[in-house]
Amino acid sequence: MAGTALMAVMAVGGCSGTSGPENGDSAKKPAPSGFSGTEPSIPPLVPAAGGDPSKPVDFKGGGAVVRPDGSMTLPLDAYVSMKDERTIIRAENVLAQQCMRDKGLKLPEALMLDNGPEPPAPYVIYGVMDMKAVKVYGYREPSPEPKPASGRAVDDDITPAVKRAYFDDPKSGRLGCAGKARRKLGGKNPETLFMVVQQLRSQTLSATFQDSRVVATVSTWSACMKKSGYNYDNPLAPAHDRSLLGKGLPVPKGATLPPPSPAEIAAAVTDVECKRKAQYVQTAALISAAYEREIIKQRAKQLQDARRTQKLKVESAEKIIKTGA
Repeated sequence: MAGTALMAVMAVGGCSGTSGPENGDSAKKPAPSGFSGTEPSIPPLVPAAGGDPSKPVDFKGGGAVVRPDGSMTLPLDAYVSMKDERTIIRAENVLAQQCMRDKGLKLPEALMLDNGPEPPAPYVIYGVMDMKAVKVYGYREPSPEPKPASGRAVDDDITPAVKRAYFDDPKSGRLGCAGKARRKLGGKNPETLFMVVQQLRSQTLSATFQDSRVVATVSTWSACMKKSGYNYDNPLAPAHDRSLLGKGLPVPKGATLPPPSPAEIAAAVTDVECKRKAQYVQTAALISAAYEREIIKQRAKQLQDARRTQKLKVESAEKIIKTGA
């Protein structure tokens, strides 16, 4: 998820910083690659915006919303309808099923997508930020509700014949039933509006983590962590440090890592505290929103065209779902 965004975060280097973002015109620096002019303006943050680290971030400003449940809304989100994406996925399933039936095969449930693509959770991009969660899970993803067992392995029905019929072959260019379904629904351009938005979001995230104000905030976070004995250059580094994850506990049989240990949880708690002192999440959200507004202006025609294409695709998908073909 968000591979480019993650690489952008991991590439952030340390530099001297302040406890919050500077926003004076005299301090403006050239915008990162892909954006013209200087770094975009953002509303000023006051020290109180950091808040109590024991309470979730609850912030709104400059086109960015960060909610106590850890979710986030930025300007590009206005272009994405997950309902539309689910409708397209359902139609692709219908078309793929018909294609498989024509070949005398059945499409296994394990190959039928239910919900469509999902954007990465904010903590995947910005690092841990919920004190309540890290006190239980450390740097691990909070456990979802367990799903009822189906009584069989999900890939029992995915035979070699099913694989050949369903999956595309990139080397030969042959389309399987999955590719044919996408092609039939999307024509020569099966790219969805979600994909377009994700590409633009990746570009804005790269700019966000090159912005001098975010670099300074990351440096402040890093210095705060170092005072407690943790030497990390950026907020994603601890979650990828295998010497920290589960430190001091044995690896259970069949697992790849120990469970969250007191040492890991202590680091994650310090991490959240340092993020709040540095106002890292609020700063990154504000600057991400600023770059998203810029790219919406730059790519207005592309977004409008993608919206029109998406509307037609959804209308076709609804007909396919209704008629079964």
